[in-house]
Amino acid sequence: MERTTPLARKEIQASLYKRVLDFAQGYRQNVAVIGEELMGKTTLLKDLLRQMNDPDVIPVYVEVVPYEFALFVKRTLNSLLYHYLKHSQLISSRENLDLMVERARPRIPQSAQRITEILAGLDREKEDHLFKELFGALDLFLHESRKKCVLIIDEFHHLQKLNTKNIWEELSKKVMFQKNCHVILASSSKNEARGILTNELSLLFGNFETIELNMLNAPESATLITSRLDHLEVPAPIIDFFIHFTGGHPFYLKIIADELGFVCRAQGKSACEREDVIEALERLMFYDWGLFNLKFATHLSLLTTGRNRNELIYLLDAIATGKNRMKDLAGYLRRPKKEITQKINRLIELEMLTKNGSFYLIKDRLMSFWLRFVHAEKLYSLTPDHREQAQHFRTHCVAELDRFIESSRKDVAHRVLDLFNRFENDEILWERKKVQLCAFKELRFVRLEESDACVGIFGKSDDVQWLAAVKNGGIEERDVNALLKEAAKLCPKTVQKICIGFGQVERNAKLLAKEFRVLTWDIAHVNNLLDLFGQPRIIA
Repeated sequence: MERTTPLARKEIQASLYKRVLDFAQGYRQNVAVIGEELMGKTTLLKDLLRQMNDPDVIPVYVEVVPYEFALFVKRTLNSLLYHYLKHSQLISSRENLDLMVERARPRIPQSAQRITEILAGLDREKEDHLFKELFGALDLFLHESRKKCVLIIDEFHHLQKLNTKNIWEELSKKVMFQKNCHVILASSSKNEARGILTNELSLLFGNFETIELNMLNAPESATLITSRLDHLEVPAPIIDFFIHFTGGHPFYLKIIADELGFVCRAQGKSACEREDVIEALERLMFYDWGLFNLKFATHLSLLTTGRNRNELIYLLDAIATGKNRMKDLAGYLRRPKKEITQKINRLIELEMLTKNGSFYLIKDRLMSFWLRFVHAEKLYSLTPDHREQAQHFRTHCVAELDRFIESSRKDVAHRVLDLFNRFENDEILWERKKVQLCAFKELRFVRLEESDACVGIFGKSDDVQWLAAVKNGGIEERDVNALLKEAAKLCPKTVQKICIGFGQVERNAKLLAKEFRVLTWDIAHVNNLLDLFGQPRIIA
């Protein structure tokens, strides 16, 4: 893997390779790798392919393209024969499939004949029959060659779009009964993949180790940025802004860092400044040829089909501009709530939106910014002059950067107090439990006598009281005890108790909090709330 690969990804890569080594020794643990688009999933899989050099374990990698059954069959057979032959013959990765069949025929005649029949039947046989025949040929190959196989199916959720019946049932049989085949499934559609693993492959779910690729944390993101800009001096607030801006998305971080490096090199600079950041973002997001602009515009084009094709886009624009509750959307769009709900459900199905209680959020943070300051700006601009629109975009970028830096200078306790002050009796779902964000009539700091490291925040609404302990570091048992003692001075039945820490939660502290129904929030919990209310994240 490249030197800028974060540690977490290297650990996942090592885990995948260990599973392959274990399989070669007789222990099979099938794996499902899921992660959002451009999170590095396919790169991990292809790096794994490069690591696999055991001639007795044949890797087969196939990426599924929707509605292209013949392509799926050919790609599977291509990969199988190429990796089988490359250990014994000089062979190019550009070899013709028919030629590889003939090269393999002297060594695996029965398998070669079965493959020839499958290829001949692509134009006349039904997909259901051919799918069974394909896996039948794989079984025959493993028996005849006396090899093992690692079958990697990338974007496996698209298998259901290959016009075959009972495809999951057939796949289940192969995974369950073919002990010489180790299966690695991968998908960039997290919700759909989870649904398939839980429902369609439920009998095998326990036999799949699920690895989820998440966003990079702050230290990993900072390391990625600095490693790609090792010739440049980059101020810490700018690095933190990029982490906030992208949410730690590795692809976005790489592209922004590379573009920033280009902008600075073009001017012969050794240090990055504010105007360089703005220029890099303008080049990537505002101009028609910008990489992010092209990406997000393509996403929107997928929505512009059928009747009322622009209404989904209007809805996304509204949510991007902060109208992210039903009561806000209904008033802004002047549409019945039922109609808006149908469109929201469609966007959730497309994995463009997420719902948390009363709130809706665009999943892609960068796309949300683009919708607000590029797409909406161009769509509703009173002038077609792109120079004026570009100036507005730069102004918005400067304002966002300044707002982030100003917020970062505040103590975290003051930021949490400000967050609580924005609550308006909305609901969120917190670890499968509903939590009401009370509209407080009173909010103030209080002293927690048993803990100097924590800052207490007391909030009171009409019928509920909150008491929170906020700490820059991890939560310890004594912090929970300090909160409980302070809460005991109030009416304990009506106090919602929360420990907020920006480090690890000590094991005993977690057990104590669970016993006395104290919520424990970490930096991810707080940042999720800040996102819902359109506030800059805390980077720590």
